[in-house]
Amino acid sequence: MTTDGAARTSPASVVPVPDGGRHRNDRAGERIAERLLTTVREDLGRADSKAAVLLSGTLALPAFLVGWHGTPGWDGFADVTLILSGVLWAVAVTALIAALMPRTGTVRGRNGVTYFGDLVAAHDIARLSARVAEAARDPAGWLLVQAVDVSSILSAKYRAIRWGVASLAPSAALAVVWGLTAG
Repeated sequence: MTTDGAARTSPASVVPVPDGGRHRNDRAGERIAERLLTTVREDLGRADSKAAVLLSGTLALPAFLVGWHGTPGWDGFADVTLILSGVLWAVAVTALIAALMPRTGTVRGRNGVTYFGDLVAAHDIARLSARVAEAARDPAGWLLVQAVDVSSILSAKYRAIRWGVASLAPSAALAVVWGLTAG
């Protein structure tokens, strides 16, 4: 014991860490990268759910209008609001379908094996094997590249959802105006 009450460690009791503790830090980075990828994938599922629910509601809007007001007579100025509403509705449907469509590209700046497109395009098994071996040498880097790829997909999905909602809201408002003013 030392004068301050702390136990003194003898050099014989210190266990050396192989490679200076680097392996532990690499594994910590890998765990963080895994968590980032998991979080992005969970957000991807939520984005798909949001887009699917919004698309269902969007597709039901015309049926609701026809059931509430009947088919348009196309005889007045109020019908212009319905036409504009229809154009905005079509933009919303297109954007929400785009959010749900699978993405087949990548934004990464280096070669890698992170998604099905890399496997489908690989006709040279030896080259594919080398790319897999390269990924195995740096699993944290591989996970981060994959997280970047999935994040770009997530960003595109949310951008499409924003376009869908931004088009759907005025479309619905114009449809209600039409319903209230059309004779």
